[in-house]
Amino acid sequence: MKGLKGFFWLLFKCFGAYSLLVYALTYWVPTPHWAAGFLMMSLPVAIIVNLFFFVFWIFVDAKKSLAPLFLICLGSVFLPRTYQFSKSGEEVDKKKAGEFKVINYNVYGFWVTGRHTREDDAKTDKMKDWLVEQDADILCMPEFTNEPSISSFRNIQYFKKAGYKYYNTLRGAKIKDNSSLHTLVIFSKYPIVNHKEAAFEQQNGLMYVDVVVRKDTVRVIGVHLYSMSLKLKTLVSQKEIAGIKRETKGTFNRMKNGFSARFSEIELMETWIRESPHPVILCGDFNETPYSYFYGRTRRLLKNAFEEKGEGFGFTYNKIPWFIRIDNQFYDDKKLTLYNFKTWKNIKYSDHNPSIGTYSVKRER
Repeated sequence: MKGLKGFFWLLFKCFGAYSLLVYALTYWVPTPHWAAGFLMMSLPVAIIVNLFFFVFWIFVDAKKSLAPLFLICLGSVFLPRTYQFSKSGEEVDKKKAGEFKVINYNVYGFWVTGRHTREDDAKTDKMKDWLVEQDADILCMPEFTNEPSISSFRNIQYFKKAGYKYYNTLRGAKIKDNSSLHTLVIFSKYPIVNHKEAAFEQQNGLMYVDVVVRKDTVRVIGVHLYSMSLKLKTLVSQKEIAGIKRETKGTFNRMKNGFSARFSEIELMETWIRESPHPVILCGDFNETPYSYFYGRTRRLLKNAFEEKGEGFGFTYNKIPWFIRIDNQFYDDKKLTLYNFKTWKNIKYSDHNPSIGTYSVKRER
């Protein structure tokens, strides 16, 4: 028994050192290297394993349980990124407070695929109707698809008729050429007076629009960072060793490429934030967890709306692996007031869940 206790204590010390490394990388985000990306992503696992060690040592050697308890308490600094207890948002009169709503929703191309069915048509109609019913002022939609050759998918016309007279797309030229390519779009009920785009691979890229909301101008930066296109459903469905090895290797390589590719995207995004003459709202599909290099860098410049006014875990992806938050809204808290923020977990028209933030521009006294 003594030898077994010694082995587990050595095992814990090794894992404790690993936990401290993960905490340090996540807190200080010193490097964008892909290896650090994998380590930071494992932070929830580190805390769960330390919980296991805590319970184990409670029964085996109570004094030693203080060590994993210390690591658990140290990891609690990341709790706000993970879970938010119920917060009562403020309801404000739009006309009096200058309130405006922003919806962030990866719409999965409105289900326009080669295997599109009538059931998908109904899902598309419900998704668009739900978006309009929210009466938001600005819509940020990664993976937007417009297909003029099919009447039910003339989505640009649909939102313009619904009151969103102003819009900008990441790849405007291809949309006008009747392409059904997935792209990033921002719609607004208020005038867009300036815009800029930076398209990357496939449907990914960055775009900002300067929107005149009543008497104020707000810069909304829409993002859809590098997609790793993980096939986790394919991985978990493998029954043979060869298939598991193949899919595991493919998943690892896609994640590695994603960590590396997003570094240059983040640098450009930060430049746009720092150079903006207007209050900034940053929203979209970041394809990064709250423990990533991107997230740590961004929260140094802006507040995260979920952390300030969210509730629960705020998971935004409703397919495998389900328990991740990769869609976000960030905002400049020095120039903007956030009244409330909500992630709609029960709205599953897409593979992502939508979120709504309500803001107003702060007035100088």
